[in-house]
Amino acid sequence: MKLQAYVFCNCFEQGRVKRPPPNPEIVGVLTNGDNRCFRPTPAQYQAYESWRLNACRHKYGTVTGGELGHRLPREVLHRAMLPHRRTFPIFVRKVLGCKPHTRFSHLTLKQVEQLQTELVRMKKFHLADRKCHKELQYYRGQMKQLVRAALKFQQPIAM
Repeated sequence: MKLQAYVFCNCFEQGRVKRPPPNPEIVGVLTNGDNRCFRPTPAQYQAYESWRLNACRHKYGTVTGGELGHRLPREVLHRAMLPHRRTFPIFVRKVLGCKPHTRFSHLTLKQVEQLQTELVRMKKFHLADRKCHKELQYYRGQMKQLVRAALKFQQPIAM
């Protein structure tokens, strides 16, 4: 299964939305940085989704993100990187080892900072298998973009 990762803006928390959400009493922020509507009626949920689409300049509150990886299944790269889990603990365990079914999993800001250090080290790292190495470089580029956004907005990376 493909892994998705996002960085959400903090516009709602900072009060930088164009207008307040409908039924603000049922809207809250999750630990992964996203905001959610809790126990809405169908009409409340529809109104919330309409508001959320253009609540701020970030569509659905998403700064950056999407599907991670390119050609190889995540599990293949995870197996290739497993022997290097001590050198790249956050990347191997938390990113490649993430269980995509856990909807609210995320990297904390502290883990994001550690991942940033790992990504610098990864630049000089080389995997023997050419396909795995290319996939690793693709992941590295995607994670660099997510890390930059997470640190700029001081938000976790949601996965």
